[in-house]
Amino acid sequence: MELSEGNVDEARDILMRGLEQVERLEGMMLDNSQRKRAVFLDHTLGMLELNSHRLERAKSVFENGIKRHGDSSQLLLGAALCEVRLGNENGARDLFEQAVNADQKHAHAWQTWGVMEMRAGNLMVAKTLFECGIKSNPRHGALWQAYATMESRMGNFETARALFAAGIRKCPKHVPLYQAWACLELRGGNFDEAKRLIGEALTKNKREGSGWLVAAKIEEKQGNHDLSMMLLRRGLQYAPNNPEIYCEFANCEVKRGRINEARSLLEKGLEVDPLHAPLYHSLAELEARVFNVEGLANLNKRAAEVFNSNALVPPPASSKAWSTKIRMGRSNKLPVGVASLKEKVGLDEIGMDASSFTNVDPSSILDSMMTFEEGVFGDLLSSSNEDDETKQFNVMRTP
Repeated sequence: MELSEGNVDEARDILMRGLEQVERLEGMMLDNSQRKRAVFLDHTLGMLELNSHRLERAKSVFENGIKRHGDSSQLLLGAALCEVRLGNENGARDLFEQAVNADQKHAHAWQTWGVMEMRAGNLMVAKTLFECGIKSNPRHGALWQAYATMESRMGNFETARALFAAGIRKCPKHVPLYQAWACLELRGGNFDEAKRLIGEALTKNKREGSGWLVAAKIEEKQGNHDLSMMLLRRGLQYAPNNPEIYCEFANCEVKRGRINEARSLLEKGLEVDPLHAPLYHSLAELEARVFNVEGLANLNKRAAEVFNSNALVPPPASSKAWSTKIRMGRSNKLPVGVASLKEKVGLDEIGMDASSFTNVDPSSILDSMMTFEEGVFGDLLSSSNEDDETKQFNVMRTP
């Protein structure tokens, strides 16, 4: 309740009091329900600290929880996310592997591990992880989205379309799938199909700000600048707390030479989300454009107060991790741990491969996307269709 009101300090105090009570019971045998409550407390506090950019504190919370409940997939994933944010990919890999071994159906663990490997250029590893995750939990839309997005970035557009279509069949309410597919069609210049897809996305959920961003980008690419701006305004009406809309709207105002209007939008964006780093970057670029040295200095001071500068310094082992990344990117051989997971999940037994989805007819999906509501259109790590209040709670509860 306190988190839903934005009272982070109060929520932190409540969670810490709860953990103090749990620690008093450590010498006793906890039943299953008590253990789940203890894990819930550790996990919620860890995610609170992670979302507050207190990375070292979040890592400590997850590590303490793992000491007491080492087989909790949620806590292991939380610790892995901390290592990712701290730049320790090797440490994250070990924790990701432990997380999926603890719970093979933990779809978000497969997804986030795969996304990390994809960003590191380890595409074969990422592909295997996405396929293992889909085999274990085929109704997790974000897994299909991440896999299809990777294929599209590799230039395998038909495979990506087939994956998007298959994902929608399994997860028809997962709005980001429609948005990501629309982005693929937008990049290919297939504007009509992109509009149909994003129209379906907005029909399902007008409060998903990413949909309005994609809709606006489609119109901008077609030269309909006024309509693009109108869609961004509509987006702010339905998703007033989406910082990316403020950022994009401000960029459009800068192109029109409306500096004061752009600054106002960026400042408003920082009011609704002071942890959204791209807003600081855009505002810094704007102030530099008009040679506002004092404004840049004040902005730097604000950013320093919000972000943990120590956590942003590359760790001593960053060079070693980089060399490991390069070696893995050059190899077609799966790491032993990933290969073992592939066998454990039974991936080979069903012949799971992206090519197996190419028989899916995307037109059969598009046929169902022709009816739009009046006035309607992508964070690989977004996967929710809940209302805003539920989503705000669940982001703290389950990574």
